[in-house]
Amino acid sequence: MVVVMTKFPIKPEYFNEFKKLAENFGEKGIKEQKGFIKMEILEPKKLPIPHLPENNTFIIMTYWESMEDFIAYTRSEAFRKAHEKQPPKDIFAGQLAVEVYEIIKEETP
Repeated sequence: MVVVMTKFPIKPEYFNEFKKLAENFGEKGIKEQKGFIKMEILEPKKLPIPHLPENNTFIIMTYWESMEDFIAYTRSEAFRKAHEKQPPKDIFAGQLAVEVYEIIKEETP
């Protein structure tokens, strides 16, 4: 299984705006793509521990049966539609990052 993490560093004053935009992520056909398992959107939270840096990064995680399935999605009409309208650049606190991982071990209760 492959996990794709897209990290969005957002300026704190735009958290609510980005959260509202994120509610529509996944509505352009990703669910119908071969090999798609699920998508999760993670909202950053601050821990009440002194000296920890502030977390301002939203993360979108998509799970795929294989790397080939994910690559096929990136070449699809659904991917193009999902990415045609980008959020305004001024809401970002830094560079977006995309990281891809393969699950080598999974434990569930």
